[in-house]
Amino acid sequence: MFVRGFRTLFSAATAAVVLAGTAALAPLPAEAAITVVLSGIQYDPPGTDYRTNAQLNNEFFTVRNISTRPINLSGFRVLDAANHVFVFPRGYVLPGRSTVIVRTGKNRNRALTLYWNQGNYIWNNTGDTARFQTPAGKTFDTCTYTAVAGRYRVGC
Repeated sequence: MFVRGFRTLFSAATAAVVLAGTAALAPLPAEAAITVVLSGIQYDPPGTDYRTNAQLNNEFFTVRNISTRPINLSGFRVLDAANHVFVFPRGYVLPGRSTVIVRTGKNRNRALTLYWNQGNYIWNNTGDTARFQTPAGKTFDTCTYTAVAGRYRVGC
């Protein structure tokens, strides 16, 4: 079972003004965050938890841009219930209608795959909550899950 919480940062009218005032090819500013959502968490990678980098990289969360416009996610963050914090790197732009995967382990960031560079698992197998926040710390999307036998991933 999972619970999804979503809070709009501003009214639809304000969003329309932000969208209308943005250049055709420029990424939308952070204030347009309502078009970016948590889309899933793989919290229990298949196999035994050996804590190898390969196994850590099989644990991840995903963020989806549901708009057709690129979104600048610089400084946005995702936290778990224990306040482990992933911060999107400076200059990171998520293309429109795209999903970025953020893997727990280490490697070199790519366009649609980022790495948290952790040496331990983040997402609890028994249940956890992901909070998606603006750079100012305002939570605008959450995803909460509890363990279900046979499941290792949840869609938010």
